[in-house]
Amino acid sequence: MSWKTLKAWIEIQKIPRHSNDIFSCVLGAVLAWYHVGVFHWGIFLCALVAVFFIANGIYLTNEAQDYEGDRLNMGRIGGRGGMGLTTTGGTQVLVRGYLKREHVQVVGMLFFALAIPLGLIIQFVFHAPPWTILLGVVGMFVTYSYSNPPIKASYRGLGETFMMAGYALLVFTAYYMQAGPSWFPLIVALPRIITVPALKIIREFPDRAADEASGKRTLVVILGQGRMARVYTALIVLALIAFIPTAVVTRSLFAVLNALPAVYLVRSIVPMVRGRWHNRIELEQACSAGFIGLLLTPVTLTATFLLDGLFSF
Repeated sequence: MSWKTLKAWIEIQKIPRHSNDIFSCVLGAVLAWYHVGVFHWGIFLCALVAVFFIANGIYLTNEAQDYEGDRLNMGRIGGRGGMGLTTTGGTQVLVRGYLKREHVQVVGMLFFALAIPLGLIIQFVFHAPPWTILLGVVGMFVTYSYSNPPIKASYRGLGETFMMAGYALLVFTAYYMQAGPSWFPLIVALPRIITVPALKIIREFPDRAADEASGKRTLVVILGQGRMARVYTALIVLALIAFIPTAVVTRSLFAVLNALPAVYLVRSIVPMVRGRWHNRIELEQACSAGFIGLLLTPVTLTATFLLDGLFSF
């Protein structure tokens, strides 16, 4: 394997984006420790690896499924090459011909399969609660169906809903494997759950033309940028309000940490409120600020509960 090919395989896995998934899993486990006082390292570590595998599965298969749209996508943030944290569209690895589309699809499916034995270990070796396997299966189904047939949710205006459901399931399952069922992780993680579809929406703005041309019917394609700018603003406002339960539950100064993602999320809606989403520079700034806020949200929520649990007397 040449260095060019190896580099392409590394790039297409979108490694920096895995922080988005890993910290959501960490959040659920930390909330179980904070709320119930239980924490099983074996379950936690296996879950982290399984989440990495499942995320890799969807990143790779999504890249394969989105080939036509990526080929047409000249308006993506980040230009025609490379993949950063705030880049929209795909990595362009397939478009540049560095890898074969069918190979990427197969490897993506292998990553989904690699998560299965880890789920069995969590359930039957570490004796996690009885619905662990079922939750894992549902989570994999939702994740796989985001862009893969037969459902291809992201092509039918359902991508945002599937993403929201997937991340809600991730936080809940990470908690459930440690402590059993509870509404607590879903209430606390609401800022995380709400920002996921919101950021999906804003990142569809620069990709709208390519998505429409390739038959990918995102909400921005279906309803238009003007309407979705208002929807994005409303979702971010709801996410900001949803930070309140964390402050109420912890009653701790550590909750101030959540002001950091809040600042970025507020910055992301300014062009939307001003009707400046059609301005390329301001749209790029909004996408960048929103995505940073999205990534920071599970980090600061986790830090709030972890620090409050360690240092409260």
